[in-house]
Amino acid sequence: MEHTWESHYLKKIECVNATSGDVVVCSLSTKPDQIASELGCDRISFVAPLTARSELDWLLRGLHLHPGVRHLVVCGEDRKAMAGALFALFEAGLDESGRLPGSRGSLPPEFDRASVDTLREHIQVWDWRQEPLADAAKGIVELSSLPLVREAQRHVDVTIPERKPFASRKTSFPVHTTDVGDGWLQLLNLVMRIGTQKTTSGGDLLAEALNAIVTIELAPEEEAPPSFLDLNSDDFDEYYRRFTSWSRSEEARPNHQGGGAERKGLDRIESALVRLEQSLDTLGATAVLLDSSEMDSPDEAPSILSATFNVVDRELFGSFVLRSTDVYTDWPLDALSLTRLQRETAARLGLDVGSATFVIHSAHLYDHDWDRSLRVLSSSFERPLPLQVDPSGIFLFGNDNGEARAMLLDHDAGSIFWEGGFSDPEDLSWYIIDVMPWLLPQHMRYVGQECAALMRAIREGEDYVQG
Repeated sequence: MEHTWESHYLKKIECVNATSGDVVVCSLSTKPDQIASELGCDRISFVAPLTARSELDWLLRGLHLHPGVRHLVVCGEDRKAMAGALFALFEAGLDESGRLPGSRGSLPPEFDRASVDTLREHIQVWDWRQEPLADAAKGIVELSSLPLVREAQRHVDVTIPERKPFASRKTSFPVHTTDVGDGWLQLLNLVMRIGTQKTTSGGDLLAEALNAIVTIELAPEEEAPPSFLDLNSDDFDEYYRRFTSWSRSEEARPNHQGGGAERKGLDRIESALVRLEQSLDTLGATAVLLDSSEMDSPDEAPSILSATFNVVDRELFGSFVLRSTDVYTDWPLDALSLTRLQRETAARLGLDVGSATFVIHSAHLYDHDWDRSLRVLSSSFERPLPLQVDPSGIFLFGNDNGEARAMLLDHDAGSIFWEGGFSDPEDLSWYIIDVMPWLLPQHMRYVGQECAALMRAIREGEDYVQG
């Protein structure tokens, strides 16, 4: 299956004067048709959205296809932290390895440094994110008219990789990790491998995993976003500043259109944190971010349904329920923002930070991100991981005159949580896995490995030495 400019992207933009317009408007928030009607200028070739990395790729394709375009106007509120990559690309081009400047990921292979430099040389970029649309309309009229100096260039069509999903139980997929970046890679891997394919009402194809449950064992200090994400620390800091300002005042976002749901939701989170501040053992530190009336317009409803905070042993734990998330574009922003908020709240309350758990009802990837996801997984998803410490404790195994025995102790071996024995080591491993689902997946694999070694030792009459 292939995506072309005509079949895939033309329906997502608003063409105004595609044949002779010399200005392209890039909207970071408002829908292209609304922008076009408000600007009302025949110098505009087309209005394009920029709310996902795939849309940056298509924007570049469109600029190559329309050689008469000499100006690129960027406007609107940067809701998805996309503007930084666009401006950096036009300012500095691709680096020697073909990646975007400032650790912002990469473009598809068909965009080399020369093709990007052609656009940089002949198109002037205007950052009008803070300008009201009325002023932007006047500004477009006043832009200088520049001569045609390049020819149209058409890139190869986008081939959508064929997926052969694994059979699965269709729902409830636990993911354990120590950071947002690895959690993102695991979600990409999950959806690409077992996601059910479906077509949206708008005709888009996606793969979807239901009820992914991501638990992140947070480190005390926040780390910079990993280099394989499409945003860097500066992009995220700007996004988070806007994210938290939504709960404070409308004045913080003079050009914002919509967003009342996010602002109201963060006010509710703040109220929940005040209740927690008053009593650390409260059961009321939950903020429900979705009103029933908002489901009448699901595209405008917040993706985060609720946020709950609990304190256990002086550690602050966060639980976040998401109704739906675009794994490639949205989940890193949501996860980075909510885990930073959790760390800040822990510091505010004088607590250590515990884990953050995300329950995602619909974790999905659109087909235009499948190839990009596979490239990221190929370069950055390193498995198997080294054995991690399981907070559940440590197992000791032994051969007691032909009986396979095990005990679970705390990490300083001062307390025994459980002990038992079976004549068949396989039964021992199955028992542990079945009655202790809280063990980390790596620990479960270790249990199986040791019980297999026990079985060999018992059958062959050899000494068993725990690995």
